[in-house]
Amino acid sequence: MRSLLPVYVLVVLASVSLFSCDESDPSQDSVDAWSDTNPGGKADSPAQAMALNAAAGGLVLYEVQARTANACDPQLGADWQRTACLQKVAPKVKYQAETGSCSTIADLERIRLGTLDDLLEDTADYREGITVRYIDEKVGANALWLMPIFPNNATWELPSACDNLGSPYAVRDYMHARGSLGRACSLAERDESSAEPCWADDSLGAVIAEAASRHMTVLLDVAFNHFGHNYLYYDTKGAVPVHERLAAGASYEKFWDFEATYDDALLYPDVLDASAELDQLVAASSAEAKRFKEFEARCPNLSGQHLVRAFSMWRVTTDAERKDFSCNAETLEQGVPGFFLGANRWDPAKSASDTYSNEWRDVKFLYHQQTNAAYSETFLRNREYLFRVLNTWVSRGVGGFRLDHSAEYTNGLAAMEWYYILSKVNYYAMRRGQPQPVYLAEEFWDQKEISKVVDIMTEGYVHDMAGRNVTNKDAAHVEDVLRTMDRFGGETYVMTALETHDERRLLDGAGFDAETGAGFWGIGAATWSTPMLLMGQEFGEAWQLSFRRSDVLRSRFEGTDQFRADGPAITELYRSLIEARLAPENRALIASDRAFLRTADGNIDSRILAMVKWSQDGNVVFALHNLWRQQVAQRYQLPDGLGDALLIDRSARYQLVDVFGGEPVAACLSGQELRDGLYVEMAAEERVQWLRLELCP
Repeated sequence: MRSLLPVYVLVVLASVSLFSCDESDPSQDSVDAWSDTNPGGKADSPAQAMALNAAAGGLVLYEVQARTANACDPQLGADWQRTACLQKVAPKVKYQAETGSCSTIADLERIRLGTLDDLLEDTADYREGITVRYIDEKVGANALWLMPIFPNNATWELPSACDNLGSPYAVRDYMHARGSLGRACSLAERDESSAEPCWADDSLGAVIAEAASRHMTVLLDVAFNHFGHNYLYYDTKGAVPVHERLAAGASYEKFWDFEATYDDALLYPDVLDASAELDQLVAASSAEAKRFKEFEARCPNLSGQHLVRAFSMWRVTTDAERKDFSCNAETLEQGVPGFFLGANRWDPAKSASDTYSNEWRDVKFLYHQQTNAAYSETFLRNREYLFRVLNTWVSRGVGGFRLDHSAEYTNGLAAMEWYYILSKVNYYAMRRGQPQPVYLAEEFWDQKEISKVVDIMTEGYVHDMAGRNVTNKDAAHVEDVLRTMDRFGGETYVMTALETHDERRLLDGAGFDAETGAGFWGIGAATWSTPMLLMGQEFGEAWQLSFRRSDVLRSRFEGTDQFRADGPAITELYRSLIEARLAPENRALIASDRAFLRTADGNIDSRILAMVKWSQDGNVVFALHNLWRQQVAQRYQLPDGLGDALLIDRSARYQLVDVFGGEPVAACLSGQELRDGLYVEMAAEERVQWLRLELCP
C-alpha cells in the first residue's frame, strides 16, 4: 500500500472526510490543526505519497469528446435523423491551417459538430444523442470524462493539412471552455478568437450541474507537459504573484506551507478576462491598483483583450523577465517565454523562438526543471499557474482530472511537482468543503512514482487485455493481465478499459465481436479497479474516430453500415455489469482480495476466467466469465486456505445468488459441499455469471 503521508497531507484528507457534505468552510479548529501540524518544509521525495482516494474505485468512467459525441452528417442516417441534423444548432468552424490544403475539406465541413449543450438534451436514446441522461440512465456510468474542452491550436504547424479542428490536447487557454462548444456562441457566430471573445463556460457549468444532480462526477482532461502554440494567458483575479511572495521573504520551502501562504483570492477564484472587470478590480483592490499603476507606466494605451492578457502576463513575470517585457505581446510565448522549455532542454526559453520542439509540431513544451537552481522562481511561477488552473475548475464543481503525459523526461515534469499541485488543490477543496478530487494519470516514463501521487493509472491494461498480438486470449492470458495490474502494490487503481481515444476500437483486430468484447470488459469491472467506456463502445461503435478532424459516431445513425440493430441489447449488458459492480450488496467486486479458482486436479480451464472476490466484512462474489462463444461446464475446488479466507463454515448452509437477477441459481448446500466443489455451467451465449454467496434463509 502507499507510503506514509506527511502529517499536513493527512490533516487535509481527514478534513475532507469530515466536511465533504458541508457547503460552508471547515471549522476554525480544522484550519488551526492544519497550521499546527504542517512542518512547513518541502517534502523530501515522491515516496511521501498522497493518500489513495477510495472514491476512485467507485467510479465507472465514460469518455466523451464533446465535439464528436453528438456530431452529425446530414447525409447519414434515417430520414428523421437527417432532418434533425439539418436543424441542429452547430458551430461553424473556419478552416485555419497555416500552410497546405485539404482535398476533403468540403466533406469535413459538412459535418455539424456537437456542443456541450447537446449533452443536456432530454433524451436517453443514443440515436438522438449522447447525453448526460443517456449516460446515466442507459449506460449506468457515474463519471463523465471530457476530453479537453479548452481553446486549442487549429492553425500552426499542424501534422496534417486536413486537421481542420487541431488536436484538443494542443491547448491555447486552460481557463475557459472552447467557444465552439457552446450553443450560445454558435448562435452569436463568435468564439474565443473573436474580438469580443465568446466562451462556453456557462455550457460546461450546466453540464457539471446536470451531472451533479444525478450524483455523477465530471473529470476534465489536461496535458501540462506542453501548451498549444500562441497560448492566450488568463489568470485568477487578485492572486499574489510568486515574485511578490519571494520579495516579502518567503522561501522556496514556504510554498509547501499552504496555510501560511493561504490566498483568499484562490478560495473561489474568478478569472480576469474582460477590461471592464480589470477596471473594477483596480478600483476595489489597493494591491492590484499598485500593480496596474506600475504596468500602465510601462505599457500605456493598451485596451480590450490585449490589455487584459498583457497585464495578466506582466504581473507574473520575474524581475529579469520584466526588464525585457514587450507591451506588444499578445501571447504567452511573446510575453513570458520563460513558461516554455528552452532549446537547450534545461533552461527556460529566452524568446518565442528559443523553444524545444520534437515531432509534436503543434505544441511547445513547458518548463518544469525543478532541479535547475538558477531558475527556481520560474519553476515556482509555472507550478503555481498550473495549480491555479486546476483549482479554478474544482471550485466550479469539477470532480477530477485525467493527467496526460503526467511525467516527462524531456522538460522535467515529475511526480514531485504533481505532488505539490494536487495536494494544494486538495487543500483549497477542503477549505471550500468539497470532497477530494480524483486524479487519473496516463504515464509512460515514471509509473512507479506517479502511482504514489494519483488515484488511477491508465497504462498497460488496455493493450494487454485486448491482446491484438495474442492469438489465444484464454484464461491464463487474462490471469496474467490481472496480475500485471498488481504491480503498483495498492498505490493506485488501474483503469480497466478496452478502448480509449488513443486506441483502436475493440472490434478492430482483437478478435472480439461486440458481445464478447463486453464480456471481456466485465472482467475489469469485477476487479479492484476503475472501469472505463469510450463513447459508442456500449452499442458496438466500430469506427476509429479522428483525433483532429470533424467526425461522427457512425453507429448512432440508422441505415449506415456501422449501425447495429442489437446495439440496445449490448448497452443493457454493459449497464447490468455496471449496476452489479456498484451495488453495495456486491461490494466484494470492488474489493482488492481475489483468488483464481482451479479444478480438482489443480489446473486452469482455459475457457473460463474463474475467480472469487471477497471483502473484509465477509461479502463474497464468484466472478465467472465464459471468454468465448462456447458452452462450458466445470467444477472448481476451494482449498482449505481459501475456504477459511472466505469464512465458509463447513456446517452452515449456503446459496449462490445471481447478482443480475437476484435469485438463487441452485439448491442450498453445506459449507463442506461448497468447499469440495463449485459447479459452473454456462451456455454459449452467456458471457458472465457473478454469484453472491449468502446463507440460506
